[in-house]
Amino acid sequence: MRTRISHAHWHTLARHVLAREDVETAALLFGELLHGADGEDVLVVRHVEPVPDEAYVERRVDRIRIDPVALNRLVRRARDRRWSIVTVHSHPGTTSPWFSWADDAGDARLMPSFAVQVPGVPHGSMVLAGDGAATLRLFGGGGSEPSRLVVVGRTLTTWPASETNLASETHERQRMALGEQGQAIVGELRVGVVGLGGTGSVVAAQLAHLGVGGMVLVDADNVERSNISRIVGATLADIGRPKVDVAGRYARGLDVGVRTSAIALNRLDEASRLYDCDVVFSCVDRHVPRAVLNRFSYEACVPVVDVGTVFRVDPHGAVTGDGGRVVLVGPGRPCMACWGLLDPERLRIEQLSDEDRERGRAEGYVIGAEVSQPSVISFNTTVGGAAVTEFLRMVTAFAGAAEAPDRLSFSFSAGTVRRATLPAGQSCNICSDVGVTGARNAA
Repeated sequence: MRTRISHAHWHTLARHVLAREDVETAALLFGELLHGADGEDVLVVRHVEPVPDEAYVERRVDRIRIDPVALNRLVRRARDRRWSIVTVHSHPGTTSPWFSWADDAGDARLMPSFAVQVPGVPHGSMVLAGDGAATLRLFGGGGSEPSRLVVVGRTLTTWPASETNLASETHERQRMALGEQGQAIVGELRVGVVGLGGTGSVVAAQLAHLGVGGMVLVDADNVERSNISRIVGATLADIGRPKVDVAGRYARGLDVGVRTSAIALNRLDEASRLYDCDVVFSCVDRHVPRAVLNRFSYEACVPVVDVGTVFRVDPHGAVTGDGGRVVLVGPGRPCMACWGLLDPERLRIEQLSDEDRERGRAEGYVIGAEVSQPSVISFNTTVGGAAVTEFLRMVTAFAGAAEAPDRLSFSFSAGTVRRATLPAGQSCNICSDVGVTGARNAA
C-alpha cells in the first residue's frame, strides 16, 4: 500500500522529530484511507500531531515511552474521523532507518490498541534516521508490511529509495541522461493519462518508451477517422475501437503494465481509479473532467500535469488564439482555477442535458460551445513532449528543480515558450489552506 504526505506536512514532521540529537522525539500522523476503484488502496496523511515534551514518561537517545493518558488524548482527532494512526520517532545519529527490538515491542502493544479504537483501517509506525530518511510499515490482517512513502511537493521523494537495475539494456542511453537512480525511479512509478486524443496519445507513448512502471489510461471515446492524423499508434483499422485499447496496445508492446478505463471522468468518484497513481496527466479538451482532476489532485495528494494545445477558431473558422500549455498543479502549487483554466460558463454548458443544450442554443444561451477546434500532430508532440520533460524534472530532478516553472506557454506562430510561476490563491476553495486540503485536514 502506498502512503502519501504533502511536502508541507513532511516539513512540519521532520522539523519536530529531528530537532534534537540527544534524545528520540516522537509525533503522530493521521491518514485517510482512499479506496481505489480497481487499484490498490492509498493512505493519505491529513494531519501531523507532534508529541509535546510533557507527554513523555521516558526519553533517552535509544528509547522513549509516552504516557498512555496523553497518547489517548493526542489520538482523539483520528478516532473522531476514523483515520489511520501512524506513530513516528527518530533514531538520532543514524544514517539508515530501521526498526529496533524496542520498536517491535512497542508496536506489539500499540497497534492492537489502535485497531480497537479505530477499526477497519490500517495503522502503522515510522522511523526517521538522523539524515531524514524514513521507513514505514503498516499493520493489518494479523501482520505488518512495508509501505512505500511518497512526499509530494514540487518534486516527489520516495522511501525506500528506488533500486537500480543494471541488467536491462533497453534504457541504456536514457540512463546516461537520467542516471541510474533516475531511471530506477521512473521504472517504479505508476502514471495516469486521462484523455487519449492528440496530446494524450503522445504523452502515453512517451511514458511507455521511458519505461514507467505502470500506466492507467482513461478515455470514453472511440477512434474516429478524423483522429487518425493525430493519435499516435492509431491506424485505419482502429476506427470504432476504444482509444484506451489503442494506447494500451502501444504501451504493452513496450512491456509497460497497463490498466484501462473507458469512462469520461465526469464525477469525482470516478477519479478513484487514479488513486494509486503517482502522477496524472490531464489531456482532456472539456472543462468538467479538467475540474474533476483539479480537485482530485489536492484531495488525493497527487500531482496533475494539465496539457493542451489551445488553438481556437470562431464559428466562421477564423483563428482566435494559437498556442499550447503545460501546467503543473497539486500540493504546494496553485490550481487550475487560479490559472484561469476553468471557465464557469463552459462548465455550466457541458453539464447540461442534450435537451437543455439544444433549448439553450435555440434561445441564444449556448454559443460556440461545440465548435470543432484545430489539432495538428506536430503541435501536440511539442507540447506533449514538454509535459513529459517537466514530469521527469519533477520525479528525478535531472536538470534541477529549484526554479522549475509551474506553467509553460507556447506560441507556435511566434515560435516562443514562456515560463511562469504563480503564488497559490490565499482564499481559493481548492488549493489554499481554507480550500479542499484545509477542509479535509481541519479538526
